[in-house]
Amino acid sequence: MGASARAGAMPAIARRASALLVLAAVLLAAFPADAAEEAAAPPAPAGKVKRSEGSVSVDHAGQTQPLPVGSPVFVGDRIRTGSDAAVGVTLSDDTLLTAGPNSTLLINEFEFNSTTEEGSLLATLVKGTLSVVTGLIAKQAPEKVQFKTPNVVLGVRGTEFIIETRGEGQ
Repeated sequence: MGASARAGAMPAIARRASALLVLAAVLLAAFPADAAEEAAAPPAPAGKVKRSEGSVSVDHAGQTQPLPVGSPVFVGDRIRTGSDAAVGVTLSDDTLLTAGPNSTLLINEFEFNSTTEEGSLLATLVKGTLSVVTGLIAKQAPEKVQFKTPNVVLGVRGTEFIIETRGEGQ
């Protein structure tokens, strides 16, 4: 191959390399947008209200609102019942939480993978009563399910239990 053939081949190689670099830049620029969209997606609910009687509310994202049947419940939500009230929440792993009158329940942490049935649950009963029927997380790994009161942290070793607390210092 002569010098003139090699000289003509270089611009073609350079053009291909430039085209590949432009394509790579376009593809890389698309990925941060996808990541931003995923980060902006709202969190999945931890569960749903199945029963609500009397005055039941939730503190969610800095706002207090009524909590009727069918409402989603999220990590960080603080559920409150009045003196005439009770609320039943079913979490995504089929854990049943029933808070009685004058109760405050905080969902601190909840993660659940429906494919592997693995996850974790941490909830705090600030005051009142709470009946619990554990779900799939406790079946797979009971040590990953905990309930707190102002005075005690409870680990799960059974499937059904009731917690009562009068609140901090009482």
